[in-house]
Amino acid sequence: MSESRKCRVGVAQADITPPLGSNLGGYFHARIAKEARGKLYTRTMVIENGGKLIAVIANDLLYITDEISIKAREKISSSCGLSPEEIMITATHTHTGPALLTIPGLPYDHDPAYVGELIEKIVQGAREACDSMFDAEIYFGKTEAEGFSINKLCRMKNGKDIYDIRPMDGGKDGRIGFSAPLDNSVQVLCVRDNDKKARAFAINYACHPNSGPDYIWAEWPGEMAETISGVYGQDVPCLFLQGTAGDVDCMYKLPHDQIGRGIAGAAIMAAERERTPLSVLPVDSRLRYVPVPRLSKTPETDRIMNELRKKPDLSLPEQSWLTRYDLWNPEPREIKIPIHCMRLGNIAMVGMPWEVFTSIGLEIKRYSPAANTMVVELANTRCGYLPPIEQSHRDGYGEWTFITRLFVPEAATIAADNAIEMLWEMWDASR
Repeated sequence: MSESRKCRVGVAQADITPPLGSNLGGYFHARIAKEARGKLYTRTMVIENGGKLIAVIANDLLYITDEISIKAREKISSSCGLSPEEIMITATHTHTGPALLTIPGLPYDHDPAYVGELIEKIVQGAREACDSMFDAEIYFGKTEAEGFSINKLCRMKNGKDIYDIRPMDGGKDGRIGFSAPLDNSVQVLCVRDNDKKARAFAINYACHPNSGPDYIWAEWPGEMAETISGVYGQDVPCLFLQGTAGDVDCMYKLPHDQIGRGIAGAAIMAAERERTPLSVLPVDSRLRYVPVPRLSKTPETDRIMNELRKKPDLSLPEQSWLTRYDLWNPEPREIKIPIHCMRLGNIAMVGMPWEVFTSIGLEIKRYSPAANTMVVELANTRCGYLPPIEQSHRDGYGEWTFITRLFVPEAATIAADNAIEMLWEMWDASR
């Protein structure tokens, strides 16, 4: 095996399931965990080659908060010797996991004690991974998995967007087509030891785990991970890296456990047909905090909200919208947003903290210097939704100002431009 294909890898996984009775996050109404359909996990993969390390930590959570990211990074850095730019912490975006923040306008609170325990388990997982490094090869596989996801926004005859995943009816209800393309790619990193035994997987696919029952469940990504473990062993962790699913839902009326098994099957096929391990040199990472302007109230937004107040029967999202608008603090005018890029040979990984619309991920892939690029949403913190500039005023879900969209329409352009620039910096630096 050539030196460029040699690496050392450490993996770990730990149970982060909250207790029954916990508040569940993800929607505009209160939900209490009445039962647990399955366990939630934090899963870690650390890769080293040429003296350079990167760590990816995937969590069965709705999102990652600043508190989780900052505290976990600090502790991992001090105990494992990794710098913050070498640590990417992500969420699978399950909507049947614990509330992690208390947000004005939403009728549930988080449990600070659980969050504290969660941070310690994330840190412990990173320590275990760093302490259990083994000689390995990494295989990269890729395939397409159609029929499991659907773009949840439809374009209307009036030019607006609407959230509706029902089959199209030829324009009878005003819908004339989906608002954006899908990205059906399943990208897989399969770690094998010197005996060619599979030891871990990292899988990138875009599909919103959005089922909403009153129980704890890692949703379809959890079913995918369980299927992988059923084939390769319970000690083989499967990190799910959520793709650009801000405008992507599960296929209409398709059971989500079937989606998990289907994506696992696609990932297994993609991995098992690869014969040559990945050249993992160089291993590199970049973390840039990019200033992005927040939304500001205007006479027009005041007018829209005042019209909303006149409605006799407000929905729960509309009630939350008004509360969030009334409490909106104009300061700070901009926030420094983490854009995170990692490199394994000719494979790139881009982490962004929003729920990212598909077209943005496709743009980054198109202009990336890498042979293959995984774009991962909900990385390192949470920033709401990120629609492309051309969709940001079409009034679809994910485009609502001050509640689902928190930044100026140009935010998507800023984020994509910086990600592309950072990727090229890494590739040019190695020449």
